Amino acid sequence: MSTRPSPEPRRPGTAGRRLLPAALPAFCTARVILITLLLGAALSLLLSLVPGMAGDRWTRFGTTLWLVTWIALVTVAILCAARTWLTRLPVAGLLAAIVVVLAGVTGLTSAAAFHALLAIGWQTQDSVWQFMGHNLAIALVVGLIGIWIFSLHLGNARQIAARSEAELAALHARIRPHFLFNSLNTVAELVNSRPEDAERAVLDLARVFRAALAADDVSPLAEEIDLTRRYLEIEQWRLGSRLVVDWDLPDPLPDADLPVLTLQPLVENAVHHGVERQPRPGPVRIACRADRQGVHLTIENDRGTATESHDGNGMALANIRDRLALVFGEAASLRAGPTDGRFRVELVVPAVGADAPPSRGEHG
Repeated sequence: MSTRPSPEPRRPGTAGRRLLPAALPAFCTARVILITLLLGAALSLLLSLVPGMAGDRWTRFGTTLWLVTWIALVTVAILCAARTWLTRLPVAGLLAAIVVVLAGVTGLTSAAAFHALLAIGWQTQDSVWQFMGHNLAIALVVGLIGIWIFSLHLGNARQIAARSEAELAALHARIRPHFLFNSLNTVAELVNSRPEDAERAVLDLARVFRAALAADDVSPLAEEIDLTRRYLEIEQWRLGSRLVVDWDLPDPLPDADLPVLTLQPLVENAVHHGVERQPRPGPVRIACRADRQGVHLTIENDRGTATESHDGNGMALANIRDRLALVFGEAASLRAGPTDGRFRVELVVPAVGADAPPSRGEHG
């Protein structure tokens, strides 16, 4: 058996990824910016419709929208730039920091807007301090309402996340015994016919179990591929030349995480349905590539399906889909079906760190 170096140590923060939401939303995303602008437009419209206000309401709406938009965009930009520092604060300190940022941006923007409006002929009896005070009062009321709504949302999100943690643990509890049972069956088939190979397979199996059973909820892609390679080495003892594995991996591997024991069950299904059920050699292709959409993992076999088998030797795709959804939400996907006479499973997960896809390297 060939030896292979162990995968790189687990990255700090990767092990045991929790599903609890971060206290600070991702202000840098286009969705949050769009929602902020829409809420700012709604606030501007509401202020322009206040009864008893003199002057053209549409002019007031345009002026208010201009001011509110600047305040919103600058506030979001500061929160986005300082997100790494802000996430280290407790929730109370975080909310206080947000209020301070909002008040500071409102005061400075109001002072600049006051002088800009005077320069273009705006008539007002208020002083700059009165103008700033009115805007600060509005900003603080709106900010406090937003914080109250956010606290309700955060509490609800954490309740949902806690239920998701329990569901994810249950899915892991199902897949680990399944992996153990199927691997022991593989070794058992060698005991009578090829006892020496069975002894070597048991040693390989011990290495696989050590990696699989000690893993956390989430593991790096490199560890998942290493575990899958070890599993295929065990199957190679049993299937011999019938099992042909075509690896197409970039070098270095993309920086990505997977729910533990994600890749191995998919490869196991390809072996079970595409190799075991035919007398001739059955190639299994495992490819990886990265692009702007994320990291793509593809497993292909000649024929059959990769769905759950009737004799219990295959792992249901539904389990893997559920675990991907619990860990990554809509950022991950799993598609399976026949393509060009082969059965293909394509798994997409978000990349960690580098945005550019790595260069293609290893082919084995």
